[in-house]
Amino acid sequence: MEVRNLLVRNVLPILDPVSIGQTADSFLADFGGYMKQIAAVAKHDSGVALYESSVAPIHEKYGDFFSTIANISDAAEIKLYAVIYTFVDSYYGVDPSYKTYNANGVANENFVCPAREPFWKYLQSVAEEVVKYPISGVILLGNTFVRQEFCFCEECRKEFSEAAQIDVSFTWDGLRDNDQLFSKWLDWRAEKMYNAISGIYNVVKKKEGLDFLVGVDIDPEVGYEKGAFRQFGQDVEKLSGVSGHLLVSVNPWSPILPSVGSKEYNTVVEKMRFIENITARRRKVSFKYWTLADEKDYETVKGIASRFKATKMVADLDFPEKFRAWREAHLSMT
Repeated sequence: MEVRNLLVRNVLPILDPVSIGQTADSFLADFGGYMKQIAAVAKHDSGVALYESSVAPIHEKYGDFFSTIANISDAAEIKLYAVIYTFVDSYYGVDPSYKTYNANGVANENFVCPAREPFWKYLQSVAEEVVKYPISGVILLGNTFVRQEFCFCEECRKEFSEAAQIDVSFTWDGLRDNDQLFSKWLDWRAEKMYNAISGIYNVVKKKEGLDFLVGVDIDPEVGYEKGAFRQFGQDVEKLSGVSGHLLVSVNPWSPILPSVGSKEYNTVVEKMRFIENITARRRKVSFKYWTLADEKDYETVKGIASRFKATKMVADLDFPEKFRAWREAHLSMT
C-alpha cells in the first residue's frame, strides 16, 4: 500500500532511511501535506543512532535522519514518535560484554543480552537524548530475548544460579526437565525485561505529556501470548502496565495475515482476547504490522484493531533488512 494511502487512513507509518528510499527532506516535501502523525527511527536495529548522539555510534550516511525529520515535523505541526530498538542491536551484539548466548554457547550477534544492566543504562542515555527533540511519544521495539534457551551468557548463568540456588554449571536439559526450575527461569527472564523497559520509561516520563508504547510480539507459530512470555521474556500484561500503552505486533514472525472472517482470522481474534483484560484496566492498546502491502492486509489489521478498541495502527513501510535472520532465530529455524 502506498504511503499516501496509509496516511489518509490515519495509520502511523514508521520511517527509516532505507524504507523511504529518499532523503528525509524530500519525503516530507512529497507527503507532508497528508501527515498528521509519523514515527521515525532514532536508534536503528543495527544499533546506530540516526541523530547526533554523544553516547551511541552514529550512522555514517544517515546520522542526521531523525533530527532532520524532528525539526521539519515540528515546524509543520506534525506529531512525531521516536522509535528506539532496544535489544535488537547488531552493533553491540558482537561486543563480548553484551553478547547473548544459547545453552550450547552459540551467540546470536543480531541481539544483545536483555539482562545486562549496563546496557539498560545505555538505553536510558539514548532515551534521554531522544526526548530532547520535539516529539509526541516514544515507541520501543525489539524488546525480546532470542528464544527460551537464551541467555546463557556467563553473567546470566551466575545471576540465575544464585537466584534459583542451584549450581552455576546448570544445563538446558536440567532446566527444561524440572518444571519448578523452568518456571523460575521464565519468570527471571521476564522480570529482567520488565525492569529494563521500566528503566527507560522512567527517563522518558520526566518529559511530561509523552506517549510511550511498549512493543510485544504476538505470533501464532510461537504460541501467541503464552509464547511471548515463554520464548521472548515478554510478560504482556505486566509490560502493559509500564506506561499504560501496549503496542501489539500482529503475526510478526508469521507474516501472512488471514482474511477477515476466515477461520484463521477468527482464531487470531480469539487468541487476542487477553487484550480485554488490559483495556479493562484503562490501559491503551495499539496494533502494528510490518508492512500493510495491500487493502486485504489493512482490513485484517483494522478489523483486529476495531475489535479491541485500539488507539493506533502502526506500520513499517517495508520489512527490515534483517527480518529473515530475526525470523529464523525466533522460530529456531537455524
